[in-house]
Amino acid sequence: MVFSAVYPMAFDEDFHLGIIKIYAHQWLPFLHGQPADADSFGALARDPSYLFHYLMSFPYRAIAAITSSEATQIIVLRLMNVAFFAWSLVLFRRVLLRATKSPVITNGSIGVFILIPIVPQLAAHINYDNLLMVLVAALCLLVYRLIDECNAGKLRVQSLGQFVALGMVASLVKYAFLPIFGAACIFVAGYVWKKVSWRKAATSLVADWRKLRPLQLGVVIGLVLLSSVLFAQRYGVNVVSYHTPIADCGQVLSYDECSNYGPWIRNYNYAAQKGEVDPNPAAYTYTWLHDLLFRLFFAVNGPASNYANYPPLPLPYITASVLFIASVPLVLFYARRLFKDPFAVFAALSIVLYCGALWIEDYGQFVETGQPVAINGRYLLPVLFLAAILIGRAMQYFFARFSFRYIGTVTAAVVLLLFLHGGGLLTFILRSDASWDWQNSTVVHVNDAARRVLAPIIIEGSKYY
Repeated sequence: MVFSAVYPMAFDEDFHLGIIKIYAHQWLPFLHGQPADADSFGALARDPSYLFHYLMSFPYRAIAAITSSEATQIIVLRLMNVAFFAWSLVLFRRVLLRATKSPVITNGSIGVFILIPIVPQLAAHINYDNLLMVLVAALCLLVYRLIDECNAGKLRVQSLGQFVALGMVASLVKYAFLPIFGAACIFVAGYVWKKVSWRKAATSLVADWRKLRPLQLGVVIGLVLLSSVLFAQRYGVNVVSYHTPIADCGQVLSYDECSNYGPWIRNYNYAAQKGEVDPNPAAYTYTWLHDLLFRLFFAVNGPASNYANYPPLPLPYITASVLFIASVPLVLFYARRLFKDPFAVFAALSIVLYCGALWIEDYGQFVETGQPVAINGRYLLPVLFLAAILIGRAMQYFFARFSFRYIGTVTAAVVLLLFLHGGGLLTFILRSDASWDWQNSTVVHVNDAARRVLAPIIIEGSKYY
């Protein structure tokens, strides 16, 4: 997809590259007012989700100095995003192995995850979600380290400093990290209180502080101070100036400026034309859940074909639907056993706060506009591995009831085979046509050949809604 999918791909690839180019013209991440010709990106100076763009501006500068070919620049930046995503899988594998103690669940979860059609497509994008995945996995590993230190009764300043700094920095990559960081803070505070007590924790941290070498202490203090300044410069100033951590474009810029920002003007026009709307939260929640799952498995192109999209291939989508429907009561049934593991508590709290924040934001836009806007399955990716931990452990308990010892392995194999029948990259290949390819004769020829080979052996169902 890096080498063949037409630019820009669907998930705001031109948006992200455009902001990267803006940051490439300055050395510091602070914007003094709205940059020239930047209205199509919203109120950039107050957008807290900027760190990915700022950091990526440095490799972009190096690439642009070597070549003026936009295609080459895009391909190199896409490959960097693939590397971010691959790194996140390595880190999440460590989390899964520790949480489940099962290579079957670990490898099966990763296999299913990368066979969700939206996953490889997102990984091939220039998109901040790929770096966010790395940071979510890193936070999970830090939570595990803090659990171990609490269990040993010896908290370390370096671990706590890294935890705080990572949380604030990751929130500047994408504001959607805030509820996960909030869940981590609540969990860590509660676990320290339960296992150590505040007084013993403070005593342990003071003792560890005194043992640190000056260089180690300087690094910890520097990381926390730098991340705090960056965090306050966006979120803190937004709260003071606009009474919200994430300022709306209309609060910062004029109507004429915001009218060039696609999501804002879409919602503005929908709200202006809104008729009678049923605000029933239950009915909306059903639509919301259906659309999230559907948009994890559908195929979508970018603006080159006016965001053409086609329904999922049947076998992976039906398998995922059955898994989702079965896993909810299974996790609830085994909740008491699951939550004896402290990390399972953190995983559940993160899922609840993250999905709750996502629902509140989407429902608020629905009430405002009268349309179910901004419901995207890819928004669930940061917490899917946390969900896999809960579902996998619940399945372990369930399959332990059967005398056939390999039933879990067989079940995992069957699920993977069903997902392989059209999941992952295959959905994009089979649902796309030559207009979805970069307009290069070799690229078009290779992708057309792949479609011809795969079509007879994959159950495609209807291509149209």
